[in-house]
Amino acid sequence: MFQLPPVYFERLLESFPDIVIAVDRKGQIIFYNAGASKTLGYTFEELQDAYRRGQRVMLYPDLTEARRVLEALRGEEFGEKGTVKNFETALVAKNGEHIPVSFSGSLIYDEEGQEIGSIGFHRDQREIHLPPEYFERLIESSLDIVIAVDRKGQIIFYNDGAQQTLGYTSAEIHGKRVWPTIYPSLEEARRVMEAMQSEENGEQGKIKNFETSLVCKNGEHIPVSISGSLIYDSEGYEVGSVGFIKDLRDIRRRDQLATLGELAVGLAHRINNPLEIVFNNLDVLDKHMAQVFSDEEYVVQEERVESIQRELLKIRTIIGRIDEMAHGARYDTTEYLHGSRMADLGRDEQIIAPHHSHQKAASQELAGLTILVVDDDLGVCYSLRDVLQEDGAQVEVATGGLPALNILTYKTVDIVLSDVVMPDLDGYDLYMEVRERFPDTPVVLMTAYFFDKDHVIKRSKLEGLQEVVFKKPLDPEKLKQIILERCRPEHTPQ
Repeated sequence: MFQLPPVYFERLLESFPDIVIAVDRKGQIIFYNAGASKTLGYTFEELQDAYRRGQRVMLYPDLTEARRVLEALRGEEFGEKGTVKNFETALVAKNGEHIPVSFSGSLIYDEEGQEIGSIGFHRDQREIHLPPEYFERLIESSLDIVIAVDRKGQIIFYNDGAQQTLGYTSAEIHGKRVWPTIYPSLEEARRVMEAMQSEENGEQGKIKNFETSLVCKNGEHIPVSISGSLIYDSEGYEVGSVGFIKDLRDIRRRDQLATLGELAVGLAHRINNPLEIVFNNLDVLDKHMAQVFSDEEYVVQEERVESIQRELLKIRTIIGRIDEMAHGARYDTTEYLHGSRMADLGRDEQIIAPHHSHQKAASQELAGLTILVVDDDLGVCYSLRDVLQEDGAQVEVATGGLPALNILTYKTVDIVLSDVVMPDLDGYDLYMEVRERFPDTPVVLMTAYFFDKDHVIKRSKLEGLQEVVFKKPLDPEKLKQIILERCRPEHTPQ
């Protein structure tokens, strides 16, 4: 580990985003930065004054927890003896709130190896002057990259976090210029330096969370965020710079996954409605063919219809799997081309087309019933209307919850079939309105997903909803059975 003048450590602490607290061997707080003051509510002067008056402030919940942290520092269970990394504990704020923290720190020893105190960080910064050994041990505990350069751009400090991320050892990198060693271009290195020297990204001489990229030893370019400061000598001349550098790859990956999840949900919703329309029209077409074709012709044409349905079911299953993945379900990947991978969305042979039992005509079992179909997609309304009319029902359609309630004010219906997700009233809101204003009218909710994001179905069932139909795709026979059970229970088999 290369030695740096104290001023580098002092300015590094100014740029450091974490809470930093140091104590002497008696447990007295000798350093307490602005981040600690902001988070815990105490000022450093309050703590010092309380100590002088013999009223030491306990920042840990109790003495047992304070001893547990000290024992962790002195043991080897959480890292090298005398250090801990990411040790979970809690601090108590001035207002009494218990704040969970992850503590990384080190014991401090004198020249004879005697323990004289400890230092650790959580998150934030404050200008303070401490002996150099405190800062050195603080940097050793940092999991982020810490790099310092002189006025010529030569690297004079490079911590273990930098080695783990960039791949160079301290010996390999020391004395090398930041470009072409770790910056992708001279222009990028100059852009970072210009940002430090200007006031555009904060106080002149400092930058916070400035995004750039570094180049690893293996050639990989990694996105990073720099918080750092210029270093000046006693006469105010610039002599170098130092900064904390955070690897942004995990953050970017999480952001990308969140965006892809939102895209997948939107894609699944927009494709499911047209698929439902196609399925419903195929069912109507199949019934029509049964009426007009001979048995021999019907068998041939039905095979074609089933072939179309089978391919549509593949699409429906893939869309359903994408929706499940977007909502956090576990998934596997498979090799695609030349080492690249893609999500495994299932195998085609898992898809089985429905069998129609060669029915020759619609049953007309719904004759005499009036059904209100509610869906914000007019195509879904019309296709479902055609399916129900084939079985003899009279059908009214509404493209939202409010239009549906308007229809119910002047039209008596036997049952309401409603989509779950609609822009004006969702399925729960519509169900509650119908139950309140038309208590004798049963409601059946229809959804394309098993995932109930807003708990519409769950809340509706808690309020008495009895039936939910899953449109993956819609099963006309099952839907007809549900309608008969709700409207003509005396005619349905027990």
